[in-house]
Amino acid sequence: MKFVRYALTAAAMTFATTAFAQQFPTKPVTLVVPFAAGGSNDILARHLGDNLGKMWGQPVVVSNMPGAGAAIGSAHVSKASPDGHTLLIASVTFTMNPAVQQNLPFDPVKGFKPVAMIGKVPLVMVVGKAVPAKNVQEFLETAKAKELTYATSGVGTVNQFGAELFAQSAGIKMVPVHYKGGSEAMTDVIGGHSDLFMSSMTQALPLIRGGQLRGLVVTSDQRASVAPEIPTAAEAGVKGVDVEQWWGILAPAGTPDGIINKINADINKVLGTEATKEFLARDAARPTPMSAEAFGKLIQDELQKWRTIAEKANIQAQ
Repeated sequence: MKFVRYALTAAAMTFATTAFAQQFPTKPVTLVVPFAAGGSNDILARHLGDNLGKMWGQPVVVSNMPGAGAAIGSAHVSKASPDGHTLLIASVTFTMNPAVQQNLPFDPVKGFKPVAMIGKVPLVMVVGKAVPAKNVQEFLETAKAKELTYATSGVGTVNQFGAELFAQSAGIKMVPVHYKGGSEAMTDVIGGHSDLFMSSMTQALPLIRGGQLRGLVVTSDQRASVAPEIPTAAEAGVKGVDVEQWWGILAPAGTPDGIINKINADINKVLGTEATKEFLARDAARPTPMSAEAFGKLIQDELQKWRTIAEKANIQAQ
């Protein structure tokens, strides 16, 4: 009898959870961007929010909460009600920050539930006229003959992790030179004050096309459609250089699986549209739909990956 009552209770709870998920959302959804307006996270959040709002019949309000390297906005979402109505758009820095910051105001694993991946875009390794290398092998010969520097947009940023991953994979040493932002870093590479920069495709392509920079490799396992002439690092002889800017959606821990799966399915529908494919392609990105479970594994793998690289390179936040 107890077993029957337990089975009936479990069935009732499952039915209630499923019904709740089907009704979601029951009010406006807040999509938190942990960076200032105008960046890639913000632009993607607004595109995604517009499309989901039309699908759901409820507004998706984008709320910018910048500060502390995305920690302020991320912490806010981790403490929000776990009902799916407050979500975070995260990027690759979500898995890099824990490798260099000791006292984050949230737990990247226990504080969140992965929902959906949005898209990915590789970095491109660029050099200026001060480095005569026209390909990776020539660059490696130069790096073994003299000490080279790489520019970053700050300690623990994706450009630094990308450069250190390349250096560790290639068996060379380079010295970081930190700048306040990507524009300053790029300017000094063009001017010959720093030797290399791991840049976003959007920032680098006009300068590569204009002859001010040379793109040596892209940091993904496939060539970028917008610059198919630039080889991957593996094709150039340096294996293991896999670092891509990515964006995804997270919910507070405890959010019911039914709601997670509904949001995942709806986001994947948006990613499948030609409008979204074209929207991402403007920044050389590609939609990367996957299950919530697969996205969760990617986060776990990257948390460990960047921690290992940070320890080897002694990358620590100031």
